[in-house]
Amino acid sequence: MRLSCPVVLLVVTSATAAGAQAAPNGYPVKPAPLPDSAEIALAVSAAPPELSSQATVYAVRDGQVLTLRRGSNGSACMVARDLHGGSLYPICYNPEGARTVLARELLEVRLRSLGALEDSVERAVAAGYASGRLETPKSLAMAYMMSPRQVLFSSPRPEGRRVGAWHPHLMFFMPGATPSMFGLTSEDAEPIAVSESGTPRAEVVVKVQKWADGTPVAGQAKTP
Repeated sequence: MRLSCPVVLLVVTSATAAGAQAAPNGYPVKPAPLPDSAEIALAVSAAPPELSSQATVYAVRDGQVLTLRRGSNGSACMVARDLHGGSLYPICYNPEGARTVLARELLEVRLRSLGALEDSVERAVAAGYASGRLETPKSLAMAYMMSPRQVLFSSPRPEGRRVGAWHPHLMFFMPGATPSMFGLTSEDAEPIAVSESGTPRAEVVVKVQKWADGTPVAGQAKTP
C-alpha cells in the first residue's frame, strides 16, 4: 500500500549524472528495500518487541512510501538507507517521533531512491522545515536504533566511512538542542552525543548496553 507524505519541490541532482564519482564502496547506490518479510524483520529488530511487535512498518521503493504492515500502538519502524552500498539503518519511532520525525526520514530515503545526491536531499529537508511541511516534535520524540544488524556509515556523504554495527543507542529529538543544555562543552561526550547541534533536527544520542534482542554489547566501540 502506498502512503502519501510531505512533498518538497526541488531540482534533483541524479546520482547517475555525468561527473558523479563512484566511491570504493559503490557510492552512490540508490537504496532499495529487501523482500517484504525480510524488510519487516530487519526494521523491527531496531527496538524491543514491546514496541516493535505492534508498530507500523514502512519501506521506500522507487520514490514511493509503502506500508508493509499496519500497527496498533502509534509507533513506526523502517530501514533507512543512504547512498553507500550496503547501508542499513533499522530505526523505530515512538508515537510522537512517528508523527513528526518519520516524515523527514521517509523524505530523505524517497529522494535518494530517485537518485538525489545529498546536497539536494539537505536542501529539500531545509525547505520542508522552513515551509512547515516537515514538523518538529511538540512532545517527547525518540527513536530506537538497537539492531545488531545495523550497518552504519559515519556520514551519508561520499567521504562517510563504514562503521557497521556501531553501538545500540537511543535518539531523542530536541529541536535547537546544544551540548550546553546538558552541561557539556563537546558534541561528542560519553555516553551522550548531540548531533546537528542548534538546528531544527538536533538529536541527543544516548548509548545503551544491550541490543534490542537482549544481547549485551561486546567490548567498547568508538563513536563514529
